[in-house]
Amino acid sequence: MGVAYEIWQAFLTAHPEVTQGHLSLEEVNQKMAAFMQARNQQPLPDFEGLSPQQMHPLLSDPWGSSSPLCLLPELADSLLDQIPFFVLMEILYQHLLVQPIKLTLKGNLPLALCRELYECKLLVQEDIELGITKKISEDNVAFLQALKVGLMLSPFVKKRQNALWLTKAGGQALAKQRSVLFKQVLQDYTHRFNWAYLDQAQTPAGQFGWAYSLYLVHRYGSQWQNTDFYAAKVLRAFPHLREPIPSSRLAGSWLEFERVYRWRFVEQFAHWFGLVELQQHSRQAYDPDPLLMRKAPLLDGLLSFTL
Repeated sequence: MGVAYEIWQAFLTAHPEVTQGHLSLEEVNQKMAAFMQARNQQPLPDFEGLSPQQMHPLLSDPWGSSSPLCLLPELADSLLDQIPFFVLMEILYQHLLVQPIKLTLKGNLPLALCRELYECKLLVQEDIELGITKKISEDNVAFLQALKVGLMLSPFVKKRQNALWLTKAGGQALAKQRSVLFKQVLQDYTHRFNWAYLDQAQTPAGQFGWAYSLYLVHRYGSQWQNTDFYAAKVLRAFPHLREPIPSSRLAGSWLEFERVYRWRFVEQFAHWFGLVELQQHSRQAYDPDPLLMRKAPLLDGLLSFTL
């Protein structure tokens, strides 16, 4: 009959005296408040040992003071050097220190800058590597699109006259430790950037609960697991994500949650930020393109979970 009914029945089971009519409304409310507080602090199997009280900030305010997720305060340069997306973003900021980045008429990063970033080989794209796609441009390379959007969302950058300029706050941030810029890049990517921009699929899959997904990798990532292993656990916690996902590229077709989760959380977040290692597995009839994932040492060097 619904969650509210189930909670009420559980409350009556715990406090049968409520049905006897001897308690005032205030006393019933006090008992209900205590019951709900205890219930919210109880670990749930569907949440992999987290309580609703712990899950709530992971969803609503992952970087807040009440969240179990914490970015470690001391981030050595040796750790930051292992984050491909951040190192590429630093290259863009170094360009901005010298002069504004003039965009193309379409508003994209200039081709020469795109080639410079791609040729670092910190991140690559399969169709480019195989020669299927010849032109290295923002339109053709997903991580270049994400880098440009990251600049556009940053308080350290402003767009003016079809060019990207470093703000005064940006110049001050770059004069500080590298970790200052990294924290801003990470928070912009997870909090302000809509990951659907890269694939146009109209679903929160992959980005919704990203901090919970990191918790799952933190907990289970010591062993190689198919990415579907994590997708299944996310669906168990958030069954509403099972809703059909219409494809933006092929009318009348649908995308599997597992596929979108892999694109967004695994490949275009956790991998780009160096938090996981990926390994292509031998093809199986039931899974023609399996991908294995495990936790990279960097994850525990950057993040902690206080439970």
